[in-house]
Amino acid sequence: FFDSLYNIEVNYPGLPSSPYYDLVQKELSGKGGAIVTIRAGSREKAFKLMDSIKFAFIATNIGDVRTLVIHPASTIYTHNTEEQCVSAGVYDDTIRLSVGIEDIDDLIEDFRQAAENL
Repeated sequence: FFDSLYNIEVNYPGLPSSPYYDLVQKELSGKGGAIVTIRAGSREKAFKLMDSIKFAFIATNIGDVRTLVIHPASTIYTHNTEEQCVSAGVYDDTIRLSVGIEDIDDLIEDFRQAAENL
């Protein structure tokens, strides 16, 4: 879904564009897990997107039954060097999502309306 939105870059190992796609197909039966990172284009857009989402909660933990979002660069990676962040794939416009058990159509619509606000 995210890869169809204008100016949103998706990092998910289950997508064919991922360098880990073949490994996910082989080792994980094509299921890449519930963690997705997206790049919104700027720090400001990342915060605007997170503030526009209605179903997801802003929280640092993962694996909850609720969908969670976080801006890693200003939270869990705040004490890392820029080089360490880049090595981990964390940029100023990165948002990490931990997908919960909400209705998928509700989540898609929620993220779509948030992305349209960018």
